[in-house]
Amino acid sequence: MASDKKSGSESAKVNVRETSGGEKPVRRTFPGPRNADAKLRVAVERGAYAELVAHAKSSLKAEVCGVLAGHVCEDDEGLFVGVEAVIHGADASHGSAHVTFTQETWNAIHDSLERDHPKLKIVGWYHTHPGFGVEFSEMDLFIQRNFFAGPAHLALVTDPLNGDVAICMNAAEGIQYLDRFWVDGREQQCRAPSRASAKVGETQPAESPDKLRALEERVSQLVQALDDVRAFHYRFMLTCGFVFCLALISVAGYTIYSQWGARLEPPKVNQIVPVPVQIGDKTVILGVGITSWEVPPELDSILLQAEMLQREEAAKKAAATNAASSTATNAP
Repeated sequence: MASDKKSGSESAKVNVRETSGGEKPVRRTFPGPRNADAKLRVAVERGAYAELVAHAKSSLKAEVCGVLAGHVCEDDEGLFVGVEAVIHGADASHGSAHVTFTQETWNAIHDSLERDHPKLKIVGWYHTHPGFGVEFSEMDLFIQRNFFAGPAHLALVTDPLNGDVAICMNAAEGIQYLDRFWVDGREQQCRAPSRASAKVGETQPAESPDKLRALEERVSQLVQALDDVRAFHYRFMLTCGFVFCLALISVAGYTIYSQWGARLEPPKVNQIVPVPVQIGDKTVILGVGITSWEVPPELDSILLQAEMLQREEAAKKAAATNAASSTATNAP
């Protein structure tokens, strides 16, 4: 069983067990106000409705489905439907615009009903239209007419994005839409689709208010998503620019600091060499500091000989000086 526009023959292959169409109504007091003006009074317990809303919001991209369990009740004012529990449609085939009750789904639903809620009966079904409003599709109506044909069977569709709810029921003149229901005795409004005022199968205006509203909501969602993407890219580019500027400032600051803090020292002088310079008729000896030098191999021997001669001359001068000093000391 599916809520998309698949063929009815394909959906009819699913084996659905008997629901609550022929049970005798249970005598109970309606929890809402007396003399409530409604085509069919629907009372949903608070816990069941909370579970339905939570299941609907568990998937905002794909439809989900399930069944409504409770009793067809009766009081002095007539029949009403009491929904006491919801059972999720496990193992259903999901999509963005459809949901399918498979045979495994129905087996799981009836197993859960017999295990967890043995005293309850199936009184309807529900599914979601995330972001597409609560307009019943032709397949939704086909399912209601063929699988939930009891006079008190309900079909509920909700849009988890905006919280709208629509409920339809079976009547002698065809499927009718309810304008209200009650949760824990408190009245809740239903959104009646545009087809609610027309007979089933009658051609509807192409641009109904509900469709326009659903389209506007969808466009708003797309615009919001586009704004979010644009804001993300803007923040990303701003962060990259900030990081780049910070890195550039850090490198420039480190370069300036390292140059300012570096000590400038003159090259170390390894040797001072006397160089005679002729100025007019005078010879001046200049001391030239040498930090490093490179001597060709062919000049090594010449420099070595010159150095030895310098040392011999220095030794001779020192010896002569010592001899002169000794003579002067020994004189009477």
